[in-house]
Amino acid sequence: MYQQIEAPKTNMKKFLLIGSACLNVVLVVALCFSAFAGNNVAASVRAPQISRRAVMGVGAAGMGMAAARAARAANPTSIFETNCGACHQGGGNNIIEGHTLSKTAMEQYLDGGWNKEAIEYQIRNGKGPMPAWEGVLSEEEIKAMTDWVYEQSQTTFKDIN
Repeated sequence: MYQQIEAPKTNMKKFLLIGSACLNVVLVVALCFSAFAGNNVAASVRAPQISRRAVMGVGAAGMGMAAARAARAANPTSIFETNCGACHQGGGNNIIEGHTLSKTAMEQYLDGGWNKEAIEYQIRNGKGPMPAWEGVLSEEEIKAMTDWVYEQSQTTFKDIN
């Protein structure tokens, strides 16, 4: 009866991660080039310069990796708005009336009832018009979304019909 909707293939977080990784590569290459390029100075004079530059390069690479990790950190609100909001805007359901993200609706309609395992199963595998998000979202993102939907169903989405 329902046609499976294909999940989005890209999102902004992936672009941020790729951009951060590319910036790190460019930065490390530039630092290495500047560290080893230069005059033919005696090894005793040149060694301290390489050490300082190496420390600077490692520090810059470390900061870049921290930025990449921050870009990858799961933000369930952002994930929801990007991937789920079109159908579940405000915790509702624009496709099937009554199948909202409130605790009451999930107790009635969600296979397995209202619990984290059933919510996670639905996110991973989808059902009817809802696409499966496994393979699109990371494990960390799926876990974060499970906890977030469970919490929101008792608070923000509590009275959504």
